[in-house]
Parts: sequence; C-alpha cells; structure tokens
Amino acid sequence: MKRILLVSLFCLGLLVVARAEFSFYLIDNFESGKPDKWYKFGEVKLLVDKNPSLEGTVRDVIAESCGDYSLQLKGRATNWFAGGIGTDIFADGTPFTRLQMDAYGNGHAGRIKIELFDDDNGNLVLEQDPARDWLATSDDKWVAEVPILGPGWTRISIPFSAFRLDNPGHGDGVWNPDHKDGSGGLLKIQLTLLTDKPQGEVEVALDNLLLTY
Repeated sequence: MKRILLVSLFCLGLLVVARAEFSFYLIDNFESGKPDKWYKFGEVKLLVDKNPSLEGTVRDVIAESCGDYSLQLKGRATNWFAGGIGTDIFADGTPFTRLQMDAYGNGHAGRIKIELFDDDNGNLVLEQDPARDWLATSDDKWVAEVPILGPGWTRISIPFSAFRLDNPGHGDGVWNPDHKDGSGGLLKIQLTLLTDKPQGEVEVALDNLLLTY
C-alpha cells in the first residue's frame, strides 16, 4: 500500500511539472540583453536596455516580473506608421488561447498592431509579395491592435478570438497554428508601432512576450 501511494504521488508530481512546463510558450523576455532574434522594418529604433530599479512604497508586480531588461522601441511616424519588429516562432499554438505581453508607456500616445501568421501550405515559409505591401500570399495573417497606455507598465492579454483575418482568400481562413502534416504552426509575429495622428512620435518598452492560456 505504501509503495502504491509513493508511485501515485510521483505520478501526480510529474503531472504538476508537465502542467507548469506547458502553461506558456515564451517568445522573448529579453534577459539575454540583446535583440538578436528580432528584425526591424521602417524607421523604428530598437534597443534592449536595463529596466529602472524598483523603488517606492507601492508594489508593482508587473515591473517585478520584467526582470533586468526590456526591449525599447521608438519611432517617428509618417502617415501613422512608425515601423516595427518581427521574429520567427514556428510554435504549435493550439494548446494556448491568447498572446500576452507587458508594455511600458511614457505618455506618447499610440498603438501596437500585432500580426500573427499561421502556416497553411505546410512549407514552413511565409510567402509575401513586396509589390503588394508585403501581402502574405499563401498563409493567414491575423491582426489585433492595442493602445499604448502609461506612464508605467501594463499587462496586455489578447485572446486569439480577438484577432481578425487581414488577408482573406490567401490562406485557408482558419486559425490553425498546429504542427499537423508538417505544418510550421504559428510561423511569425510582427509588432508595428502606430501613432494617434498622421505625424508624430511613439515610444514603448516591451517585455515577457508569450503564448498562454
């Protein structure tokens, strides 16, 4: 009986560890101190920099979770667009229901346009047409926008159901970021900075980008 109990507790422990291990998929928390995995487009400037030290009497649990470094983005817009960044993911997104990230605003109003691409033709490549504003031609592009709030840190959590299809007729039109039949799953994420007026500045720091429940 004692042996059965020990085996049961061991199995329960493995289940808890497995749940903890797969409760999120980390895209980046920038604790490497480098933005090497990210490419940029437009005129946005990016820098991985140290976060300000935690001071004051009011506890900020979001700031505490941001560690030592975050990605600082800054751009000046022409016709609302200030540029952006992107990175490959190749993750199976089916166990998750949302995208989460922490954003630090400093008072410059603006928005972050989030773009997700799922692999629909199973070749692990995102085909885009540079002659048509880099249109995704064979895979779905899903888009959501969030405001940059501040000053201070804001935890942004966006359910995948809030993303809208941005290129109908080019992928299969279905949210299916899985690894079935050799698919690359969730191929890529892009983050574009937009201002709240045709010309102006926008600035934000980002941290803890992840897929979660």
